[in-house]
Amino acid sequence: MEMSQKVLSIIVPTYNMEKYLAYCMDSFLIHKNLNKLEVLIVNDGSTDKSLDIARKYVSCAEDVFKIINKKNGNYGSCINAALPVATAKYVKVVDADDSVNTENLDDFVSFLAEHDVDLALSDFTLVNEDRIETKKISYNFGKSLIPMEQICSTNRFKDMEMHAVTYRRELLLSSGYSQTEGISYTDQQWIFSPMATVKTVGIFNRPVYKYLIGRVGQTVDPTVKIKKIGDRIKCALDMAIQYEKLHTQVSPAVKAYLDARIRPNVQDIYLTYFTNTSKIDKTLIREFDRKFKANAPFLYQYIHSLNLHIRLWRRIAQYPLLEKIFCKGFSIALWLKLSF
Repeated sequence: MEMSQKVLSIIVPTYNMEKYLAYCMDSFLIHKNLNKLEVLIVNDGSTDKSLDIARKYVSCAEDVFKIINKKNGNYGSCINAALPVATAKYVKVVDADDSVNTENLDDFVSFLAEHDVDLALSDFTLVNEDRIETKKISYNFGKSLIPMEQICSTNRFKDMEMHAVTYRRELLLSSGYSQTEGISYTDQQWIFSPMATVKTVGIFNRPVYKYLIGRVGQTVDPTVKIKKIGDRIKCALDMAIQYEKLHTQVSPAVKAYLDARIRPNVQDIYLTYFTNTSKIDKTLIREFDRKFKANAPFLYQYIHSLNLHIRLWRRIAQYPLLEKIFCKGFSIALWLKLSF
């Protein structure tokens, strides 16, 4: 590898992040390997000063920071716009309100330059609004290079989050990977279908990503999750369709990983409805169930066989009063389970 070749492209989806963007950009200013780093700031139609902030970093280090300026299309459109533009061997996504451990990022770029893997896993930390670390998430598998087949069905790997993931860019391009546009929650797709083509995994046993928890309006906020149930439905359906194509093409070990990723996403749609029937239009759930059955029949039956509550709901959904009683009972049972 030539010294001048970019090793890591970091995609930063950015929409109205003027409060956080400078902190995020500052964390990328590494010392040893800055010339091997590429930061693609995807301005997703921001109406605040995000674009002005991004331009300041480009003016200071135009070989490192680059701007992709586009109309608003939400998270997935930012990834889709950046992947064809990225030039480095590896690619990672860092949200604009998050940041990285600068020292560890420097060493991580060195790690990537020295290894040839499809997927690199790195630890990450949770931080609060004061940027104080509250928890460390570790992926210590005991050695730095591991075949995908050896670890993908382990519980630790199945619990992975997108903050830990860095892909070989060519793997994404050759598989034609893209994310659903116009909706939130597509970070779940980032750690789903690309895994079907991963063969080798590199483990960097230090935290790189710093994930901010507690910001008002984050998609993980329960209130936001209810409000954006339509986005979650679209994301889950698209993942289900991907699963339907992939599950017969992969090994049992990789299928076990895909099963573990898709099931919670689908089941959570029903769970949200069962526990919030007064806040969610029931026609949304019925239409989701219909499309789910039509577009992913194998997965539909698989989850049907595993989840008693979904089976019961499907039996009584045509009877409004029974459905109301069922959902009310489910909410009470769940509350009791969580309370004692």
